[in-house]
Amino acid sequence: MAKKQDEVINLVNSLFEVEKHFLEILFDFVPEEARKHLRAARKEKLLAVRAILDAKIKDIETKEKTKGRRKPQKVKVE
Repeated sequence: MAKKQDEVINLVNSLFEVEKHFLEILFDFVPEEARKHLRAARKEKLLAVRAILDAKIKDIETKEKTKGRRKPQKVKVE
């Protein structure tokens, strides 16, 4: 599971890097209409990252809550 998470994080980081370089190089040459779409796409990408983070936070909180709710177990002592 951690490997999959690392892959997702690396993919998101790569997307941010591509966007950064694209904007640095081409933004002056891109028509205003395209800039509007690029800004909207950036916002959607950030919202997607937020959704991923929210889901992971919820998973962590759920695991923390269930850890405290474990039922007592009988232990045989000799």
